[in-house]
Amino acid sequence: MSARWLPMLPLLLLTLLLAAPGLNGDLIWFDELTSISHAGGLTGPFSPLEIADSVRTHSPKHGPLFFEVLALWGALVGWHQLALRALPLFFGLLALAWVYRLGADFLDARAGVTACFLLALNVFWLDYLHEIRMYSLQFMLLAALAWHYLSITRGDAEARRLRWAGLIACAALSLYAQPFSIFFLLALGLWHLQYIRRPKLFWRVGLAMLAAALIYLPWLPVTLYGATVKFDTAADAMPLPQALPVFLRLLGNGQPLLLLIPFACLLIALRAGEKKLLPFACLAGASLLILLVANEMVGLIPLRRSRYFFLTWGMFVLALGGGLAGIRWRWLVPLCLVVYATVGFGFRNADDYLAHQGTVVAVRRYPPLESIVRALRGHTQAQDYVVGFTDANFVNRAGKQGKSTADYYFETLLGVDGTLIPSAWTAEQLEAQLAGRLANNPYLLLMQDPQAPPASLEPTVDGIIRAYQPCATVLNEPDLFVQRYVDKRLSCQRAYQPIQYDNGIRIVDYFGEVDQAAQTVRLVSGWEVASQAQLQQYNVSLQVLTADRRNVAQTDRHLYDNILTWYAAELPIDHLPPADYQAVVIVYDRESKAKAAGTDLTSGERGMILPILHFTIEG
Repeated sequence: MSARWLPMLPLLLLTLLLAAPGLNGDLIWFDELTSISHAGGLTGPFSPLEIADSVRTHSPKHGPLFFEVLALWGALVGWHQLALRALPLFFGLLALAWVYRLGADFLDARAGVTACFLLALNVFWLDYLHEIRMYSLQFMLLAALAWHYLSITRGDAEARRLRWAGLIACAALSLYAQPFSIFFLLALGLWHLQYIRRPKLFWRVGLAMLAAALIYLPWLPVTLYGATVKFDTAADAMPLPQALPVFLRLLGNGQPLLLLIPFACLLIALRAGEKKLLPFACLAGASLLILLVANEMVGLIPLRRSRYFFLTWGMFVLALGGGLAGIRWRWLVPLCLVVYATVGFGFRNADDYLAHQGTVVAVRRYPPLESIVRALRGHTQAQDYVVGFTDANFVNRAGKQGKSTADYYFETLLGVDGTLIPSAWTAEQLEAQLAGRLANNPYLLLMQDPQAPPASLEPTVDGIIRAYQPCATVLNEPDLFVQRYVDKRLSCQRAYQPIQYDNGIRIVDYFGEVDQAAQTVRLVSGWEVASQAQLQQYNVSLQVLTADRRNVAQTDRHLYDNILTWYAAELPIDHLPPADYQAVVIVYDRESKAKAAGTDLTSGERGMILPILHFTIEG
């Protein structure tokens, strides 16, 4: 390792120490849920084409690159939030290294270190090093792109082929990471038009950028669709009088006045003929100007998406860091950085800080789901359904693949299903919606914080015990109490009675009862499929047969039609004479009507028509 990299080691370590606590410091927020959804962490695994299709369908304003990489990372290390957030942190550290290399190679090592300190101590940038989003990847690619471009256009010797390949790859991949990278590429193009005087070099770089554009061409229709039909930021985009102060506030770590000294140093250096700073200053100013003009014209940047400014920050910290590093009074640099850091960490606690990050503010009102998952691990059974409480119903909002933040913690991390009931719901609201939330699940785990019981706890318990019986206490900890409830028609010690079909469809459990008062037979069954395609391919038929196998009652349903996970059906029996009957289940192909063969794993019975309840109507 070159000696000039030695100053970066403590700086990288400092960045790691500042960002790492956020890896598991809070719950995932809605945009992170979107990333996990696209990567297949909730309903996958997804193939690369399925990931691209998910982004094309649900988030066409984005590129697929980060989600493709995230899918590989998740398959390697698992889907826990801590492991997933390590990926953007890794990209952030690489981005820091590229910024230093830009400074060290084209300014000097001191300027590179100062620029990196401006990044590493910026709380807004640090927060995105532990967000499962694409912005640290985009930042890294744009910094690498700038280095390859400058090494080619400012080098004395003929650039090696690897650098040309790097230029093309970084330009194309930055667009696939986040299409807003086009604004930096446009700024680079303006610089190229104005300052590159060697015709051969001018056209070779132009051809390289054309190659990058051709690589991006397959995704361009998706981007155009996202920028038109799916465009959703114009209504609340910041006007220029708001956008520019927000940019300066974020770059200034909460205090724009802190930028006065670095900007003054930069201007002094430029006036003194310090031409090495010129490309960074011009690229910073041009990319910001283009971004602000585009925002003013079509509305790109709402306050909650202030992260879009990041595409300009690499050049800004290099220009400001280079100017600050060249100051005559060397003691002023560490003093400025100390003040910059102190103000920044105070800015993170400001009341309006989270407004720059969107719905992340809702996370503070969620229950501690990650610690709940850790506490419950090893205490759940396969068909348990967790019922808890939340101060923010947003945790139940379905994301891009139909899954919510609650689903991520319960299904992906814990391996069971569940729901969170708003703690402020009244008895009337619970009366109307509790049954829908429980969704026919026969095995419940009701959890609550005994130190802060929610207002809706008592009416929730009242609603549950109408159809469920209390069973064993699963956990009894100071801040988490969990009790099992089981459908009253079942025993607390019931063993599942599964049916396995040869095509991979599985009934995880089934039971039924005759309601003499209503003159119906109620059948409840839990369903799983081997692939999503089976939902469209197969139907389910529940029938009542006589002793001589005559069909006297029947209900059929598409497998996709609200059957998963638990399906409850009632068949009328008021027209049946006294006799012995059996309720049976049949799975059949929608097109060919061919029945699927299966095996009752409890009784060992095998067939295409399997009994799930025997009953007698008395005379």
